[in-house]
Amino acid sequence: MDWSNVGDGPAGLIAERLLADDVTDYVRFRAVCRPWRQCTADPRAHGMLDRRFLPRRWIMLPEEVADPDRRRRRLLNVSTGQCVRAHLPELRGHDVCAPTIEGLLVLRNRSTYAVRLLNPLTRQVADLPPATTLYSLYWRAGMYDAYPRLDFEVSAAGLADDDATVAVLFEEVQMLAVAKPGDEQWTLVKQGASFSPAISFAGRFYCTTGTDINVVDTRDNQPPRLVVAAKINHQLSGNLDTMHLLDNDGELLLFTCTYEACTYEAHHFPADETREYFLEYNVSRVDLEARKTQPIRDLGGRALFIGSTRAISVSPLAFPAIEKNSFYHESIGWYKIVDGTIMSFHPGSDVTEACAFVNRIPRYGPHTIVQYLSQYVTTKDTSASLAEDGTSDYDAEANCVIC
Repeated sequence: MDWSNVGDGPAGLIAERLLADDVTDYVRFRAVCRPWRQCTADPRAHGMLDRRFLPRRWIMLPEEVADPDRRRRRLLNVSTGQCVRAHLPELRGHDVCAPTIEGLLVLRNRSTYAVRLLNPLTRQVADLPPATTLYSLYWRAGMYDAYPRLDFEVSAAGLADDDATVAVLFEEVQMLAVAKPGDEQWTLVKQGASFSPAISFAGRFYCTTGTDINVVDTRDNQPPRLVVAAKINHQLSGNLDTMHLLDNDGELLLFTCTYEACTYEAHHFPADETREYFLEYNVSRVDLEARKTQPIRDLGGRALFIGSTRAISVSPLAFPAIEKNSFYHESIGWYKIVDGTIMSFHPGSDVTEACAFVNRIPRYGPHTIVQYLSQYVTTKDTSASLAEDGTSDYDAEANCVIC
């Protein structure tokens, strides 16, 4: 049977089902032959923010120093375990500032500070205004003298509505702004406070301001603004170690971890014993209908990886080495969520060394999946040192190869 002549109807139906599951399978389907490409929609003929072609659940792992072919980057699907290498010359000359929950990469040009979004699976790009267009707003607030060297690093970004509006958080200068691809300048939403952590969830952009979880409101005929989406119902005791918003398979979660030093007298420690610290975590579901957070003890069979720079939810069904209903934290290590809320460790002891998994990641591979994901959440991937190779007309249909 000549599968290339299977017909537009059956081929279109197969492509539609593949796209509903994952965009990489759809891209591979189109790469098989010309007739199959002719009867299916070309992602590059649509806007790069078309939700059908977003690389959801895909992350780009940190660059491997020992990789002999540095023209490709490794991409991992955290729900299926599928891994591909993607040729991404678009990274050249840019810093990789932050990923979005939709799988897009946020790039910043090292020379012009222009911000752009990159779909690493289709290689589509969308240009956003340069970060430097916010300089005048920063000066106007009288804050520039305190920080004479601003780099406007992007700490979070994502979709803010159904009309291709992108929200970007410049945490260092405490600015939250929105823009659409092709705009010449950013529209400031709010400044002068910390809005981290932030995340794009279900097509809306959420951030925290201490006691509340806020959402960017971009309704017509009104300037974009922050409105309260939910109240954080638990108090943060001690010193804040980590706070993250996560998409846990369609459920918005808030993770917090605080630490506090114990006194020797209160816990009857010998005077010469190393001081002990207690870490207390809280995992809550953000109930957007009830507008409040609710503590939970079940992650729906999934696992969380928590780092200083980002956090992700993964499926242990795709990675049997990962324990379900657990989280992996750079200060705690592996911890089952049903076992309690407090964890102690002695700085410099064997327990600490076992918990600090980021320090045990070998510089050169091979890595385990736990090490890969731990490295992803604890390191900033600002490296974009790709070799020149003269493949400017590289076909996106053949962009990805299975690892």
